[in-house]
Amino acid sequence: MYDLCGKVAIVTGAARKRGLGRVIALRLAKEGADVVVVGRKYPDSKPEIFLEEELLEGWQGLDSVVDEIQELGRLGFAVRADLSVSKDVNEMVEKTLARFGQIDILINNAAYYWPSKGDQPIFTNIIDLSEEVWDGVLDVNLKGPFLCCKAVAKSMMQRGKGGKIVNISSRAGKMGIAGLGAYCSAKFGLNGLTQTLALELAPYRINVNTVCPGRIRTRQHGMDMISNLAQQRGISIEEARAQVDADVLPFIPLGRVAEPEDVANVVAFLCSSESDYMTGQAINVTGGRIMH
Repeated sequence: MYDLCGKVAIVTGAARKRGLGRVIALRLAKEGADVVVVGRKYPDSKPEIFLEEELLEGWQGLDSVVDEIQELGRLGFAVRADLSVSKDVNEMVEKTLARFGQIDILINNAAYYWPSKGDQPIFTNIIDLSEEVWDGVLDVNLKGPFLCCKAVAKSMMQRGKGGKIVNISSRAGKMGIAGLGAYCSAKFGLNGLTQTLALELAPYRINVNTVCPGRIRTRQHGMDMISNLAQQRGISIEEARAQVDADVLPFIPLGRVAEPEDVANVVAFLCSSESDYMTGQAINVTGGRIMH
């Protein structure tokens, strides 16, 4: 266990019940932090879309995560923002400071694996990749963390108490994957941004690191791929998910897909004082699949 009492954390991409962001937010709360959870900003005319199983369980997105944080005895606060828009990001920081007066930890977890609209298949060669898809993937996976780091680091520097920034990258930030050119480019870029920020912010005692997970057993991870497989083979979503997991297991030395908690454990360490001498690192959480 780590002591994060008195710390305030921002976790982006934390609205889904079975998503990595929620698990990270709850882990930081268990360690004593008050947590601001950030989710997608929807137009007034468009209601938030939940998965059917979430609806059946009464899931309310960020509001439900805030309730869970407060059940742990910590303070929770929900903010909706388009993280690719600097105005929204600056407002997120302003709202956090107005509520808590400080920001000690930033977790850039929000990700955009592939568009939810359009006719392009999930794996598309670069020469066939549309500019719209490229822009959408890079906006959330690279521009968003850039804007969040910029706004939060400025606050940390002014406060003069140091801080921790953890970017959630991917094994796709360590190795190219055919058909995922935009996603790989964004995650490679995120790892480079982490190293640059680590150098620039070191004089202010702000540690910046990246976590690079492999396949994670979350409800959302690779959902488009799984849905396509289920449709093609006429099987259920769960059967398709099991098939996708089984296909990758021979490449994972530890023999299993990661649980969200495996990633959250590393994030919690990087947010603690026990990682004070670590910065600019890209840490693999892949069960041994990636070792560089």
